[in-house]
Parts: sequence; structure tokens; C-alpha cells
Amino acid sequence: MRRVAYRKNVVKVALLYPSTYAVAMSSAVFHMLYFKLQDAGFYVERFTADRGPRGVEDGTPLREFDYVVATVHYELDYINIVKMFLKAGIPARASLRGKPRLVVGGPPVTANPEPMAEFADAIVLGELEPNWELLVEYMATGEEVEGLYYPHRGAYPVEIRHASDMTWLDHRRIPEPESAFSISVELARGCPYSCLFCMESYISKPYRPRKWEVVLSEVTGLYGKYGVRPALVALTANAHPHFKDLLRETVNRGLPLSVPSLRAELLDDESLKLIAEVGQKTVTIAPETSERLRKALGKDMSDEDVVRVARKAAELGLKIKLYMLVGVPCERGEDIEAARRLVAEVKKTGAPLYLSVNPFIPKPQTPLQYHPMAPLDYLKRAIEEMGRAPHDQFSYYDPLLAVAQAAIALGGREAARLIEGAALSNSPRIYWRRLLRAGELDYVFKPREEPLPWSHVRGFYAPSQLRKIYEAFLEATCS
Repeated sequence: MRRVAYRKNVVKVALLYPSTYAVAMSSAVFHMLYFKLQDAGFYVERFTADRGPRGVEDGTPLREFDYVVATVHYELDYINIVKMFLKAGIPARASLRGKPRLVVGGPPVTANPEPMAEFADAIVLGELEPNWELLVEYMATGEEVEGLYYPHRGAYPVEIRHASDMTWLDHRRIPEPESAFSISVELARGCPYSCLFCMESYISKPYRPRKWEVVLSEVTGLYGKYGVRPALVALTANAHPHFKDLLRETVNRGLPLSVPSLRAELLDDESLKLIAEVGQKTVTIAPETSERLRKALGKDMSDEDVVRVARKAAELGLKIKLYMLVGVPCERGEDIEAARRLVAEVKKTGAPLYLSVNPFIPKPQTPLQYHPMAPLDYLKRAIEEMGRAPHDQFSYYDPLLAVAQAAIALGGREAARLIEGAALSNSPRIYWRRLLRAGELDYVFKPREEPLPWSHVRGFYAPSQLRKIYEAFLEATCS
């Protein structure tokens, strides 16, 4: 495709991924936006957090653009958006800025747009397809189009928009001599399960599996064109009713394929054998916690399911990666001990084991949005306890950063001050620790009541339904 040229009368869009260039190039939506925006007639240059406020293509300064379109998957990346504006000498707050206008989208701003409300001129809530024409019209005309969220109007009722048609996918990729890009192929949108802690599941309902024959055709075509192993994208890949059909035919065609985290209770020996045959080296499972808590949280996965999968993986020469949570609501010492025993049993199978431990973070639009986060000291001790389980590799998410993430995710418009402060700080860890000591983050450690900062955002579940699910969980699990 020929790039739209930089001309005086062309609307100029800075496409910003607020993380590293390597992460940006692994994002399918970043590639898709790059081409779709140009198809719509906009001049586009890419920007990433590590490359500063000049475009990747032509080095055009950020301040010369009419719009900045940022796609975000992680709350702490809001800080990088603000940093980018400040580095460019542009006011970060929309009320002080004028141009360029900032448009933000992605799962965290869909669940709760308010932490970015002081910075963004428009926010895309939900999936890209049903919002696309609105976004194009807004940027082409400069006029507010109903359907997007405009924070300057206040916190008014707005709906998360979902795609009914998923044929609007774009697999063009930006040629990249410096680093390999990934080829993501969407297997399904949403998730048939409702694990109480999973924000993406709750904001992307209903579950919409794609036709497996179409996915296979895309895998075949993309591998033939780019020579890069395609990676399936789905919240729960093996919940797809034709997951094994897709793997079988991929094997028959001699194609490589990567699969994401899988549900152990849905994995049989044939599935694991097929996964090995498509060239996958690691099976990733997320037991999260003890069997008692796991089932209460919505994962009907037994310890035996996990160990059974690990045994077969060892037999097939596959590695195992386990994702575990600590600080889960209603967690007791016995749950940590049970989770450690499970890890030890997996290690006994002989499969090389990578253990990743992360603090539970309450997220908007989930039943656990009402629950307090566990204290920092508790999270540190729990991670240390889990780290004593036998493993070959171990990683964990910094509990202090987890608290910072929660502070932004659960905040209202006042969170803009936290984001700005972090953007201006030379040492983010010292900054967040100082706020913690001053008690400014105490709200993440307290129960929450309606109205919440995001109560005006209408999702698949009404707040009353989420509250009912939460109270039933507490009654059944904490008593």
C-alpha cells in the first residue's frame, strides 16, 4: 500500500503505542490501525514510548499532528501517554491543549475511562469495528459524533459497543527490518466463562467463536505470505468448539502455530499431541490458586486436571508454564499451601516448569471490583511463599506496581493527578512508595460501594448483577 503523503490539507494522525517499539510491533491492532487509518485518507506516522515525540516514518514532531490515536492494554501505560505529550512540549490535559486532540481506546479505558478523562478528547469504548465509522467521522470533520465518549461533557451514561460481525479483520503488516513482528489470528472474541477477576471476559461478552475454517484459511495464507508462525488469539482458545479440528488440519498442512493459555480441564491427550505437532514448545495454564478458591472464582479446573496435563506434556517433551495469583479474595494460609503443593506435583512430572506469580488486582466491570486489594506486605510474603515451590524458572509481578495499577484502574478523574505525578517523576518506584506512605492510595485497600467512578459505563452486566454475584461469592467462600 502506498502511504498517504504529508500535505497541508490532509488530516494528520499520530498513531501512538505507549510502550516499547518491540511491544507495539507485536500488537495486531497497531498494525491494523496503521493501514485502516491510511485507507480512510489520513496521513499517519507511528510513535512509541521509547522513541520519543517524533514519528518513526519521517521524524515529524508530535505537535504538528491534528490527532493522537493511542491504543492501550495496561493502565500504567497511561503514564507514558502523558510523558509523550510533556516531552513534546504539549499540555497533557485536554482543557489546556487544543491540538493535537487525543483519542484513546483499549480494554482498560473501556472498563473505566475516567482516569484518562482529563487528558483525552474522545474515548472509544468497546471494540473497534462498531466504533470505526464514528472515529473516522470525528477525525475527518472535527465534530463530535454520538457514540464515542467525550469526557469534557462530564460522566454521562455510555455503552460499551461490541462487534456483531468479525469479518472486518486486516492482516496487513508493516515491513520491519529491525525486529520481527508477530502474526496474530483471532480465534474467538470474548469468553464463555466468567471468572470473577477477569476484566477482559466481562467487557467482551458475549462469546463469539469465529468459523474455524476461516481461521485456518487465514493461518495458511499468512504463513505463506510472511513466513512467520501465526499465533492464535483468544481468552480461552480451547473453549472453541472446533479447536481440535483446527489443530488437526494445521498439522495436516504442515503449518506451525502458537496457542495461548489453555484450560486444563478441556485438554485431552489428543489436544496436547496436536499442540506439540504444530511446533508449540510450552503449554501455558493458569490454575491461579487453590482448587477451593479456583472453583469459587469460576474456574472448574481440578488439581488433577493440571497434573494430568503436565504428565502428558512431559511425555511429549513440552514445557509447562503456570500462572498463579496471590491476594485473592477469601484467601487463607491453607490456600497458599495448597497452591504450592500443586506446583510441586507439576514439577514431579518432569516437565520443565516456569512459574509466574502475580498479585490479584481488583478491576472495574467485574464482580470483584468491590473487593479491597490485599495489603502490600501480605502480597510480598505470599509471593515469597509461592517462590519456595520447586520450579525451573520463576517470575513475579512487583506488588508495588500492582498497587499502582489498582490505584489507576479503580480511580476516577482525580487519578489524573497520580498519572501526571508519575509522568514527571524520575523514579516511579519512589513516587508510588511515597504516595503509599502518605495514605493517598489507601482507597485500593478498602471495600468499594456504588456509585463507582465507572458506574455510568454500561457493560454486559448491570452493576446490580455484579454486586449479587460478588455477595454470593463472599457468602459461599469467606464464611
